[in-house]
Amino acid sequence: MKVKSISKYFQRNSDKFDKHVAIENLVLARNILNTLNVGHWLTDGTLLGYYRENDFLSHDIDIDLGCFINDYTDEIIHQFISSGWRIIHIFGRREIGFELSFCRKDIQLDIFFFYKDKDTFWHGAWKQTEKGSNLIKYVYDRFELREIEFKAEKFYIPNETEKYIETKYGPDWRKPVKKWDWAYGPSNAVPTDYYMERY
Repeated sequence: MKVKSISKYFQRNSDKFDKHVAIENLVLARNILNTLNVGHWLTDGTLLGYYRENDFLSHDIDIDLGCFINDYTDEIIHQFISSGWRIIHIFGRREIGFELSFCRKDIQLDIFFFYKDKDTFWHGAWKQTEKGSNLIKYVYDRFELREIEFKAEKFYIPNETEKYIETKYGPDWRKPVKKWDWAYGPSNAVPTDYYMERY
């Protein structure tokens, strides 16, 4: 199934990961989203780093936040840009598989937007193929959020944290994996027949 949408791609400047800048960026992102009343939480590698190591993953290259698509507003993009961030890419569209990436001081922030589907939540990512950008869904049981302290700052994470992490990374999530297949490495990856055309 073909899904026409706008997708913008920008080249990253660096893979250098400065943990001091990472927490600075995470706090700035939190503050922007709080100002806009957009609920959010640590997810993916950032959540795994917090829960497993109480730190950012030593081999990570970005930071990750989750938000619900129902909270999305275009003001998110405007506020990040006006606060000194550059937009790196926009994947999908609001109706399906929406994802935003920003960059500040060479640290990338990915914001994954979660959708409700019966008894589950899911977010998407887009893999480049010969047929176009293919949507992959990552499915979770529904969850609530709780507040925690990370790097002396307050953030939200899924309440059943270990269940959430194991859903994504599988039962061996405690073992570091430096060469990670971001697309189909996750245990909750679900292939789809949705493709996005760039124009």
